Amino acid sequence: MKLKKINRIIPLVIFFITSGFVFSQSPNYQKVDSLLLEGRNYSAIKYLNSFTSLKNKSELAKAYSYIAKAYSNENQSGKSFEFYKKSEITYLSAGQKEQAMEVTLDIAYLFSTQKHTFEKAKGLIQEYILFAKEMDKDDLIAKGYESWASMHIVDNPEESKKYFKKALAHNTKSFNEQTYSTINNNLGVLYSERLAKPDSALYFYYKNLDISIKNNDVDEVCTNYINIAGAYYYKGEHKKAIDFLNKAQEIDIKKYRNKTKSLIHKFISFNYEALGDYENAYNNLFEYKILEDKINAEMQDIKVSELQIFYETKEKDLENISLKNQNSLLESKRKINLLVLFVLIGVLISIILISLLTIKNAKKKQLIAEQEKLLEKQKLATTLKEHELQNIDLMLESQENERIKMANELHDNLGSMLATLKLNFQNLKRQKEGLIDEENKLYEKTDHLIEEAYQKVRDMAHFKNSGIVGNEGLVPAVKKMADKMSVLNLLEMNVIPFGLKDRLDNKLEVSLFRMIQELCTNIIKHAKASEVNIYLTQHNGTDINLIIEDNGIGFDPKAVKSSDGMGLKNIEKKVEQMGGTFSIDTIKNKGTTIIIDIPL
Repeated sequence: MKLKKINRIIPLVIFFITSGFVFSQSPNYQKVDSLLLEGRNYSAIKYLNSFTSLKNKSELAKAYSYIAKAYSNENQSGKSFEFYKKSEITYLSAGQKEQAMEVTLDIAYLFSTQKHTFEKAKGLIQEYILFAKEMDKDDLIAKGYESWASMHIVDNPEESKKYFKKALAHNTKSFNEQTYSTINNNLGVLYSERLAKPDSALYFYYKNLDISIKNNDVDEVCTNYINIAGAYYYKGEHKKAIDFLNKAQEIDIKKYRNKTKSLIHKFISFNYEALGDYENAYNNLFEYKILEDKINAEMQDIKVSELQIFYETKEKDLENISLKNQNSLLESKRKINLLVLFVLIGVLISIILISLLTIKNAKKKQLIAEQEKLLEKQKLATTLKEHELQNIDLMLESQENERIKMANELHDNLGSMLATLKLNFQNLKRQKEGLIDEENKLYEKTDHLIEEAYQKVRDMAHFKNSGIVGNEGLVPAVKKMADKMSVLNLLEMNVIPFGLKDRLDNKLEVSLFRMIQELCTNIIKHAKASEVNIYLTQHNGTDINLIIEDNGIGFDPKAVKSSDGMGLKNIEKKVEQMGGTFSIDTIKNKGTTIIIDIPL
């Protein structure tokens, strides 16, 4: 249910052929790119071969890498590897080791697609990561960790998640928006497809949506809408999935237009089928088949012209092209017959749907009456819920007022009494002359005790305004709390902030700190976790996102009961009162992820 980003598969080179003459010193990559997007890989290879005698080693290495990508698009792994190695060696001879290591990643991806070379791919990525660490470049380290994590999405999801998190941490230090977007997208795929956590997937997909909207990248906006629809499909929220797919359908995209539109119709059909709306499911499936036939017809024309180029280069007999065309005609006839069959099935489904609608109309009045009763119940439930939220807010405010009142009482009453007592005691000591040693020691000891009691009362009184949150801010407070809660070799707590550059409102900081403190305390008490990650993110100054993730035993959210303190239920209601959202993503023995979003 998604269009995955294609990394290092679609080359960024196209070609321009003149009457046997090359008018520039380097390939016209902009036009080469557009032809490769059309699938004209052999045309690109033929054009780029005319530049393999370039004197500029950097340009020559670049041309070799794009020839390799063109062969990879045609599934010719042997030729692809040959030109990748030429590119790598040429970059090294030009003293451009960083570019050479980028080609190493391309080779690793090529190897990862073949089972017998998968281990070689892992070795190449490890080599790239080692180079990145030697260079001490966070952007390169992030890219290496992202490649390692991407390779393990299928065979080792937990390993994949671990390295995506590491990649995010390094990318934060040396921010690269493209790498950041790729990591978010792949994390969405990981959580949705492999870890069965569509809510977590949505979090990362929405991050990418914000970036693509900010950059006015209509193709990426369309892709993100489709990915988000996929996550809602797995959540069983098919109407939401259809809404996002319709949004994607309305976008005037530039790349892969027909293919993308056909897939959108296909995915809409899946969701309508899940809802039992077979008429709309059939209509969208019909549109999908029409677009697919159009795409196949266009690709057949492209393949014919590309085969001509290929066989000209190889000096092959053009009779194979005729055979290919005949097979294409037979395939087209088969598809037409299949389309006729779909039309007949559609007519049958339409008849069934009309019959069902007739039956439903007879029950319409009864359903309307039941819906009115349900609306009344919902209004009552909403009123009770609002009342409960007000009570929680009053309870928290009352606790805070009691603390302030107690501090004031200590400072204004008991503190002043102790100060007066100390003054009177010192006057008494000065007035008494000729003290013997024992009495003098007794006076000194009593004076010390009064001073100690006074300082303790003063410290307690000042505590109301000298808490770590009030003095240092939310992030330092959370880090110090995590450090205190961590236990060597038993529990590791990591705090990962992003975007929190300025102080927030003190009341909001205190509320967030108490929520985090309560959630971490619950993890220590119940989760049996060895690792806890706390993500604090501020998005463009508009909202605060909090993620607390552990690798513990998980729990059943429905079985949670209210308790003293804030409590999980009270936290959820407090977040709702603040206009935010609260979600729990947990699987037995696979950990828990709690996501809180609060608008500023």
